[in-house]
Amino acid sequence: MSSTTETLRARWLRRGLDTHVSLPLFALLLLVAIWVVTFHEIDAEREHAQEAATDSLHEMLGTYEAQVARSIDGIDQTLRMLKYAVERKGALGALPELGREGLLPPGVVFVVSIVDRNGMTVASNPSALPISVAEQNYFKFHLERDSGATYVSPATRDAANSEWHLHFTRRLDDSNGNFAGIVIVETDPAYFTSSYERSRLGERGMLGLVGTDGVVRALRSGDKMTFGHKLDARIGKYSGMRELHGIGLNVLIGLDEKELMAGFERQRREKIWEAGILSGALVFVTGLLWLWSWQGARNRTHMRRAQETYAAASAASLDAFFVMREVRDERGVIVDFKIVDANVRAEQMTGCSKHYLCGTTLCTLIPEARDNGMMKHLIDVTRKGGVHEQEWQNTVPLLRARWLHQQVVAVQGGLVAIVRDISERKLAEERMVHLAHHDTLTGLPNRSLIADRLDMTIAQAQRNGGSVLVAFIDLDGFKLVNDGLGHNAGDELLKVVAERMSGCLRAADTVGRFGGDEFVLLLTEPGSGVDAAPVLERVREAVLQSICLCGQEVQVSCSIGVAVYPNDGTDAETLLMNADAAMYRAKDKGKNNCQFYTREMNASIEEKLVLLEGLRNALDDGQFRLVYQPKVDLHTGRVFGVEALVRWDHPEHGVIGPDRFIPLAEESGMIVALGEWVLRTACVQNRAWQDAGLPPLCISVNVSPRQFEEARLVERVQQALADSGLAPEWLELEVTEGVIMRDLQQAVAKMAQVRAMGVSLSIDDFGTGYSSLSALKSFPISTLKIDKSFVRDLGRSSGDEAIASSIIGLAHRLRLRVIAEGVETEQQRSFLRENGCDEMQGYLFSRPLPPAQLAALLNAPAMQAA
Repeated sequence: MSSTTETLRARWLRRGLDTHVSLPLFALLLLVAIWVVTFHEIDAEREHAQEAATDSLHEMLGTYEAQVARSIDGIDQTLRMLKYAVERKGALGALPELGREGLLPPGVVFVVSIVDRNGMTVASNPSALPISVAEQNYFKFHLERDSGATYVSPATRDAANSEWHLHFTRRLDDSNGNFAGIVIVETDPAYFTSSYERSRLGERGMLGLVGTDGVVRALRSGDKMTFGHKLDARIGKYSGMRELHGIGLNVLIGLDEKELMAGFERQRREKIWEAGILSGALVFVTGLLWLWSWQGARNRTHMRRAQETYAAASAASLDAFFVMREVRDERGVIVDFKIVDANVRAEQMTGCSKHYLCGTTLCTLIPEARDNGMMKHLIDVTRKGGVHEQEWQNTVPLLRARWLHQQVVAVQGGLVAIVRDISERKLAEERMVHLAHHDTLTGLPNRSLIADRLDMTIAQAQRNGGSVLVAFIDLDGFKLVNDGLGHNAGDELLKVVAERMSGCLRAADTVGRFGGDEFVLLLTEPGSGVDAAPVLERVREAVLQSICLCGQEVQVSCSIGVAVYPNDGTDAETLLMNADAAMYRAKDKGKNNCQFYTREMNASIEEKLVLLEGLRNALDDGQFRLVYQPKVDLHTGRVFGVEALVRWDHPEHGVIGPDRFIPLAEESGMIVALGEWVLRTACVQNRAWQDAGLPPLCISVNVSPRQFEEARLVERVQQALADSGLAPEWLELEVTEGVIMRDLQQAVAKMAQVRAMGVSLSIDDFGTGYSSLSALKSFPISTLKIDKSFVRDLGRSSGDEAIASSIIGLAHRLRLRVIAEGVETEQQRSFLRENGCDEMQGYLFSRPLPPAQLAALLNAPAMQAA
């Protein structure tokens, strides 16, 4: 036992003394020393910078306190002189006397006033409008208190002085000690912040006066001047406040931590960069030395490792163990490997007995070995020698494992193969990778995976063009839910919101949880990114829907900030930062809205968002109207029907064509309500024309893809006919062939239901979709409409003429009527008539007309004759 222990100890000591083992350990110690020293110096510099910042703050606070104290002492002295002069000379004689003596402060900066016991201003310098101040807080303060102290009011403005100003006031008493009024010195709040120096306070520092009541009298930060609001309790780490005794004021100095520590941050980055370069150089040199020493050690231990590997692969091993000998042909070429030994684990893995395994060859046991690269790999190992390892996903049915690890050692005349089932480890690794890159609560990609995908998306956009939209989303009101209903309710809210956001996205989009109640959307667009606007609107509306938590209905909204690559940044960090800034602008604008970082670069997207916002109210506000384009019989010239077309009269943008708002309505889901309105309005109008005595017309209404797939389409058509009193034979629904082919069986069934009511059906834009002839003959339709793209070049394009004539012939053989849309020239009409087309519509006959104009057209003598 002791001999075995000494042998193991000697072996490990020998390995520890090998250069390729000791060298990396020594280099690691040097690396640790480099970074320990670097971080120690950084910590020392940080402490020094913080101490310097604190000293600077105290120094500026003392200086500002002295300046303000001198200014207020001067104002208080003026008030005392005013009070004394009023008591001696009266309210009307006090100011002239002080003026003659040169004791009044400069009128450009200060306004001196005297107010009687009723609150009326009786004298002022410079002269100002006499007003009543009886309702002002500073007047009430002295009226209610017999105090000789100076009172400083918050900034106000009145009829006498429209500019904001501070009031310094003292009480006046008559000879009996009763209240006789007040004396006032007014000044601009900026007077007390004029000493703001950017060289010391920076662009985001603070300098000002705050009352003991917490109300800001004057506060300046950079170029921004504020007053009259309550001071935020969180005024920053580097800030200080001192009380001016006896007057109810505090002086405030605040310094921005980022500006103060900017110099330190530069030094910190430089030190880390220097340490990184030194570490890289050390690693590079160590790597070269280690490679050289490892090659020597490898050559010395090659035979010993082969022997140890063979000894370790014993019958008791948990790995499958195969010993194989080469099988060569008459030319000495290896053609197979004969299995000469195997262990119990090999039997379990292959399902074959050891007796069978030891009497067969590799290619007999696994015929796929010649084709899947296994034989080629083993032959390469015998040629190169050494130990070779690899992992692969198993495709051989014989081997009962999903993932395998193989270690092959070349020995004299053959190979030793050790095969291990690593399926469980691979599954565990997959789970660990998933957990490392996904949020455990919502299952969405986490911050790390978002950054990786954004980098990859940007790289792809750089190669292929296009844009990338990064949307930073923050939930409005989440903290209230979390605090009011508990963290479990907050977690449930986050899961529901995450699921809703995921349901709003397209296949190529990504949503992830950035942390807390913040989410990030990655939207990839091939062009300028305008098609992403409906996605953002759908996300906003989905979040806005109420949620039942703990038996209580709650509703949260979201603020969305969007940055667009490459306009708003060319790297992930910049895009996320700009999107975050845009999100905060959305918060400032009242929450529950979307803001783009660069408005000018994204005007088209914002326009779509404006249109989407307007669409929600347009239907209720009656902004939509219908126009009707006549359909004409090509042989008789008679108007037999019309097509209802929708227009949007926007209150700000004028008439908006359907090509702009119909796709938005389709994507946002509002097309269902709009389509129902069009259907009802068209039916009511057709009935009204019939009641007015016009000849009956068949009115055509377009059905959008989303409307057609909606479950209540047939019910809505029935209700529209019932409400309007229109007979079904005077209504026709136009459906594009692409919509029908999405789900052919369901589409044909729904069309049959509509046809059973007596309503006609036609295929719109025929020739642009992908209908098969076998499917077309099963459609319960009466009319095919030739798309205007084929009509446009009739008479000039032999290809379009061939397509149009083929459609006409096909329709007639199927006993369908044919109508051509977009007919604008006499040449087009002649071709269509000569080739047997039944009907037409287009500008050649008439543009789309309002109801009244269409009625006048039908009542015209020429139409009556036709």
